[in-house]
Amino acid sequence: MKSAQNLSTKKKHLLIFSMAALLLSMTARAGPRLVADTFTATTANMTPAGESLRIQILEWQEADARANAVATLAAGADASPPFAKLPTVGYIWPKGSPVGYSVKYAHREPQPDGGERITLVTDKRLGSYDFKGWSTPSPGAGSDAPYSVVELDLSNAGSGTGTLSLVSEVVLDEQAGTVVMKPGGPSLLTNVKRETTSP
Repeated sequence: MKSAQNLSTKKKHLLIFSMAALLLSMTARAGPRLVADTFTATTANMTPAGESLRIQILEWQEADARANAVATLAAGADASPPFAKLPTVGYIWPKGSPVGYSVKYAHREPQPDGGERITLVTDKRLGSYDFKGWSTPSPGAGSDAPYSVVELDLSNAGSGTGTLSLVSEVVLDEQAGTVVMKPGGPSLLTNVKRETTSP
């Protein structure tokens, strides 16, 4: 009887060990999600000013994924919950904050001068986790949508400026599957830089 119990216990331990090994193997194969691009920027001409941001892009979306995100945003007042459920393709981290903003739309477009324009959309308004929301002295034609659009204009050297939908009108083009901001808005992001990654 005692021998049978010992055998049963050994089988249980073997089963637990096998399951743990399988789980460890699956986790190892999946590995950490790699970051495709990282940018840093500093807020300016707004409150808060001098806020350092770290922007991490996990993947640049293909046209179909971008079109799906734009179509979801075009739902207007009903867009927020389904937009938040779309795959996260990056994060924006204010310096010192344990909470980041999920990026649901990430697009990069080469410019004629060799630079690049990057457009990102977060599922929540930037500053919504703060006690006092982000603002500008003159809101102008800024968007009151429950999400934020971030636009970065980079030179071919990987540095530049940017702006936010706090001061610029957002235009959704469902046919093209793009999100853009009307030009002419003030720069709210300075010291924009692409971080170099080691091979």
